[in-house]
Amino acid sequence: MNSLKGLVVKYMHETADKIDVGTSEITESQAMDILRVVAHEALSKEQACRHLNLSKSRFDDNIREKKLPKGRKRTGHKELDWFKDELDIAAIRLKNRKR
Repeated sequence: MNSLKGLVVKYMHETADKIDVGTSEITESQAMDILRVVAHEALSKEQACRHLNLSKSRFDDNIREKKLPKGRKRTGHKELDWFKDELDIAAIRLKNRKR
C-alpha cells in the first residue's frame, strides 16, 4: 500500500473510532461527503432492492413517489444503475421524515 493510501486508512480508522465513541465533530454534510466517497458503488435494480430490503414493486413505488432516486444509464451498460451512497442517503431521509 502506498503512503497516501495508508494515510487515508489511518484517518478513516481514527474518524470511525471517534464516531463510535461519540467524540466526532463532523457535521451531517461532512458525513454525507464521506459516504459519497467510500460508498459510491453502482448497483443493479436487484442489488439495490436487496440492499434496501425492498421488493421490486415497493422499490418502484418509492421511485415513482420520489422517495428514492431514479436509476441512471451508464455508458456501456444496458440496464439502469443506482448508487449505494445515494440510496443510503435517501433511506435515511425517509426514516427521519417518519419520525
